[in-house]
Amino acid sequence: MGSKNDQTLIGSWIVAAGTVASAVNASIHANTGDDGEGLDLIGNTLQATGNGVVANDSDSILSASGNIIQAAGNSTIIYSILGDLDRSTGLNLVIKGNLLQALGGVVGFSETYEADPSLTNVYKLNGDLLQVVGNSIQAIAAGRELKEMDASHFSALGSWIQAIGAIIVALAITKQERSRA
Repeated sequence: MGSKNDQTLIGSWIVAAGTVASAVNASIHANTGDDGEGLDLIGNTLQATGNGVVANDSDSILSASGNIIQAAGNSTIIYSILGDLDRSTGLNLVIKGNLLQALGGVVGFSETYEADPSLTNVYKLNGDLLQVVGNSIQAIAAGRELKEMDASHFSALGSWIQAIGAIIVALAITKQERSRA
C-alpha cells in the first residue's frame, strides 16, 4: 500500500463498505425473515479487516486500541455466524460483539475528542458517536431476540445508524487526506 495515511483512508472505506453490507443483510432479514448470513459474514469480515488496517496505520495507542477492539467485536460476530452454536450462545456472542464494537468506537471517539478542534474532527466525532449508538441498538436487539421477541427491524435500524456513522467517518478522513495533499 501507499503511505500510512492512505492505509487509514482505505481502511475507513473498507469499514464503511462492511457496515453497509451488514445493514443491507439486516434489512433483508427484517423484511423477509430470510437470515442470509452470507452478507453479514462479508460485512463483518470487511469491518474487521478495515479496522485492522486503520489500527496498523495509527500513530496513537488510543486510536489503534479502539480499532483493535472494534475488530475483536467483528471477529466475535463472525464466530457467531460460522461456529456450530445453539441459538442462545450465538445471540450472546452477537451481543458481546456489538458491545465490543461500541466500546472500540468510544475509544476512537475519545481519541478524536482530544485532537485539535476542526470541522473534520466534528464530523468524525459525530460519525464515531453514530457507530456507538448503532452498535448499542444492535446489542439491545439481539438481547430482545434472546428473550424470544422480534427485534429484526430494531436491529436493521441499528445497523443503518452504524453504517451512516462509518460513512461519515470515511468521508471526513477523505476530506482530511485531500486537504493534506
